Amino acid sequence: MSHAVYYAKKDRLGALLIAAGRLQPHQLERALAHQDSVPQRIGEILLSLGLIGDEDLTNALAEQLDLPVYAPGPTDTFLPLDISPLFHRAHPFLLVTREGEAQPLLVVSDPFDQELLNAAQLLSASPPALALAPEPQLKKLVQTHYNLALHEAGEEGVAIDEDDIDRLKDMASEAPVIKYVNTLIDTAVGRRASDIHLEPFEDGMKIRFRIDGTLNDFEIPPHAMQPAIVSRTKLLAGLDIAERRLPQDGKIGMRIAGREIDLRVSTLPTVYGEGVVIRILEKGSIILDLERLGMAPAIEARFRKLIAVPDGIFLVTGPTGSGKTTTLYCALNQINTGDKKIITVEDPVEYQLHGINQIQVRPDIGLTFSRGLRSIVRQDPDVIMIGEIRDLDTAEIAVQSSLTGHLVFSTLHTNDAISAVVRLLDLGVERFLISASLRGVLAQRLVRRICPHCKVAAGTIASRGVRPNGEDFPVYEGKGCPACGHSGYSGRIGIYELLVVDEALNRGISQGLDLAELRGVAEQSGFVTMYADGLDKVRQGETTFAEVVRVCRGAADGAL
Repeated sequence: MSHAVYYAKKDRLGALLIAAGRLQPHQLERALAHQDSVPQRIGEILLSLGLIGDEDLTNALAEQLDLPVYAPGPTDTFLPLDISPLFHRAHPFLLVTREGEAQPLLVVSDPFDQELLNAAQLLSASPPALALAPEPQLKKLVQTHYNLALHEAGEEGVAIDEDDIDRLKDMASEAPVIKYVNTLIDTAVGRRASDIHLEPFEDGMKIRFRIDGTLNDFEIPPHAMQPAIVSRTKLLAGLDIAERRLPQDGKIGMRIAGREIDLRVSTLPTVYGEGVVIRILEKGSIILDLERLGMAPAIEARFRKLIAVPDGIFLVTGPTGSGKTTTLYCALNQINTGDKKIITVEDPVEYQLHGINQIQVRPDIGLTFSRGLRSIVRQDPDVIMIGEIRDLDTAEIAVQSSLTGHLVFSTLHTNDAISAVVRLLDLGVERFLISASLRGVLAQRLVRRICPHCKVAAGTIASRGVRPNGEDFPVYEGKGCPACGHSGYSGRIGIYELLVVDEALNRGISQGLDLAELRGVAEQSGFVTMYADGLDKVRQGETTFAEVVRVCRGAADGAL
C-alpha cells in the first residue's frame, strides 16, 4: 500500500476507535477542536489528552491501514543497521527477517513518519513490509536488540558523536519542529502561562503549563520530535546542544502578537533526558501600580508610609512565586520620582525598570549579593533593593547600609511577617541591630481569582465551618467554563499581612520576646493576619475559601 493511501485513509481513525468502544464521540470532538491550535495528527492528540492508550492507537491504525500488529517470534532475526543512534532513538523501528519469509519486516509505531520510512528502505536489500507496534513496546525492543543504551550521547566516558550533533541541529531546524515550538510558546502565552515545563519520563516527554500558580497538563509531543524540541529550544536560547550532562541557563527575546516577551530557559539533566523549564516574562504585563496589587485600603495606606521613610529596612516575605519581586518593583516605581538614586542587585533581573540602576548577580565570576552590595554603597545611592537576603554577610551589609542613611528593600523566605525577625536572628544579626534598622515586613501569597464568567453562589462561610468574628456571609465559586479552561479561576490577587515595627515591637525585639509574644504585641497595635485578609477577599467574592486555606496552610487552623 502506498504512503499516499495511508494519508487518504487516516481520517477514519476516530470512527474506528468509537466503533471499537475505545472512544466517545464527544471526546473525538474535543480532540478535533484541540487540533485547530496544535500541529499534530488526531491519534497523537488523543494520546496526549489521555483519551486512548498506545495499544488502542496501534490496533486502530492496523485496522485502518490493513497492517499486522507485530508480535516477536522465535525465528526473528534483527538486521544490523548502519544508522546514527540519535536518529534511531528519535525514530524507533525494527528491521526483522523471519525464517521462510523472503521479505523483511519493518516494525514502526508511526506509519506516517516519512523520514523513517525512507531511511529504512535504504537500509534494506528489498522493500520491507510494514507492521505496527505500540510505541513503548517498540522502544524497549529497539533498546534491547540494538543496544542503544551503550551509545547514549553525553554519558560519562562516551564521546559525543559529532554526526549526531549535526543531525540534531538539522532536526531542530526542520519546519515541523520550528512550527511546533513556536505554536507551543504562542499557546502558553495565550493561556496566560507563567512557565512551560518539558519533562522527560520513561514513556516519553510530558508538557505542562503553570497557569495561575498551578501546573496543568498540556500534551505529550510526538516521540520522534521530542529530542528536536529540546534542541530547538536550546538553540533559540543560545545554549550548547552538545552539553547534556550539566544544567544550562539562557534567554530568548520574542515578539508575539505585537507583545514583547522574554523567555528564561533552564535545562536540567534527568534520568530520562534533559528537562526544560521556560519562564515567560511579558514586559508589558508587569504590575507597577500599587492600586492593582489588591491590598486592603488600610494595608495600602500603611505600606505607602513605610516605603516613603528615608532609611531603614523593609522586607517582603513569602515562598517562591508569591509575587514578592512584583511588590518590590511597585514600591520602587512609587518612590522613583527622579530625585533619588535607586540601585538594585537581583538574581535574575526579571524586568528592566526605567530610571533605576539594576545589577545582575553572577556567582560564576564572583559577583554575589554581598559583593555587589559592597560596591553599591560606594555609588552614593538613596535607595537599595537586594533581591534576597540569603546569608549573614548580606544581612549585615544591608543593616549597616540602612543605619547610614539608606532605605533598603529586600526579600526573605518565611511563612509570615513576624517570622522575619526570627529568620534574621537565625542568620546571626544582633537583636539591637534588628530593632534599630527594621521598619516593616510585608508577608504575602497569591490566590486565584474566581472566573467572572462562571461565578456562582456556593452557600455561606459558615457552611465551611468558619465564622470570622462570629459573622456569616455568602461565598462564591467558579463552576468552570471555556473562558477559564474549566478551572473556575482566572488570574490571581494578593493577600497580605503588614507588620509595622513600632516602638512597642522594637522593645519586644530588644527584650528577646519569642515569636508568640511578638505576635501578641503586634496584634495590640492592630496587626491583621494574612488569613484574615484572605477571608476579606472571600467576603468580597474575589476568591474561594478553599484557595485561602490552600495558600495559608496552617494559618487557617486558628479560625477567627
